Amino acid sequence: MQQGSFQFIKEGTSVDKLQMLEEKITKVIDRIRSLTEENEALKGTIAELKKEIQQREHEMNAMKQDFKSMESLKSNIEKLHGEREAVRSQVESLIKELESVEF
Repeated sequence: MQQGSFQFIKEGTSVDKLQMLEEKITKVIDRIRSLTEENEALKGTIAELKKEIQQREHEMNAMKQDFKSMESLKSNIEKLHGEREAVRSQVESLIKELESVEF
């Protein structure tokens, strides 16, 4: 009888081992599923961030163009201020000459 009960314990142990192995495999499969879902979510996030980067780059290029235009306008304004001062100086000279002429 002891021999028969020993075999039962031995068989029970192998069944327990199979159940433990099955549980471990199930946990691994669940973890793989979880990681796969997380990976897909991260891929979506990366795609959104890439779109946002492209949009920001487009906005930045537009701002660079605006900045170049502003620099050009600033240069033109400075040139016009210089011309205005030259015209003002000429007008003041003409006024002084007219004032010095007696009628």
